[in-house]
Amino acid sequence: MTDSRVPFGPKAVILAVFVALAAMFATSFIYRMNNPNLFVQSQATRSFADAGGGEGGSAMGGAMSRVKEYMDRVRQNPDDLEALVGLGNSFLMMRAWDRALDPLEKARRLKPDDVEVLKAIGIAYFNKEEYAKAEAAYEAILKVDPEDTLALFNLGIIYKHSFKKPDVARAYFEKVLSLEKGDAEMIKLARQELDK
Repeated sequence: MTDSRVPFGPKAVILAVFVALAAMFATSFIYRMNNPNLFVQSQATRSFADAGGGEGGSAMGGAMSRVKEYMDRVRQNPDDLEALVGLGNSFLMMRAWDRALDPLEKARRLKPDDVEVLKAIGIAYFNKEEYAKAEAAYEAILKVDPEDTLALFNLGIIYKHSFKKPDVARAYFEKVLSLEKGDAEMIKLARQELDK
């Protein structure tokens, strides 16, 4: 009787493990790009996906090439607002909060009332658990646009969960519900926060 099993040596096992790890990393990265938490939902996520970093197996390569491109542009012109914002947003998508803040804070100095820059800064500080700085960024947005429902919602989250001030948070969530008409997900999340 002959042995019908296929020999499966140690090299094949190691290769299979590396392939599985690479697949897990790629799947996780793509999932994060397509399903960011609420605090990352801003123009940053859309511009990243539009730039080719949101789908497919080349997501990491696309992201890294964009980072290099933005870094080169900032080296050539430190006041290139578009490159600073792009670089900061790219680091946000990689969840590199500290690295994102340097170009984003430079962009804010160049254009202090840019709502998208302020949202990105708020995202970074929130994820670094520097809630007072995140709050300041979202309050700055409301000075520019008092009806920005993302800023209102994020302030509600900060006050409810970080500052432990549910009454203040409730006012923000209620304002989101009174203003928001088009974003069903935002409305649903605000209602959930009020019901908890």
